[in-house]
Amino acid sequence: RYLKMKESDVAYLAGLIDGEGSIQYKQYMRQRKGQKKAYPTWSIRLEIAMTDKDVIKWCYETFNVGHWGERKIQPGKKRQWCWRVFGLMLKLNFIK
Repeated sequence: RYLKMKESDVAYLAGLIDGEGSIQYKQYMRQRKGQKKAYPTWSIRLEIAMTDKDVIKWCYETFNVGHWGERKIQPGKKRQWCWRVFGLMLKLNFIK
């Protein structure tokens, strides 16, 4: 199941990722249930964080994937909002 995305939405998202976001792809050791040994596991994550709540909400509603909410910040800083998409959610909706 892939989302039908408008080219303009994809272009806007690419700009947001370039300016305010990050894509993380890393390997870590994970012990699976019932296994004694830890094995290398790959993780992929997309994140956009900014002070404009409406833009973050637009990402979530337009692409219908991931989680969004307020990001924890230090006292005295402006409120920030974040949209995150992890692993399989990212693959099923964005990668053909």
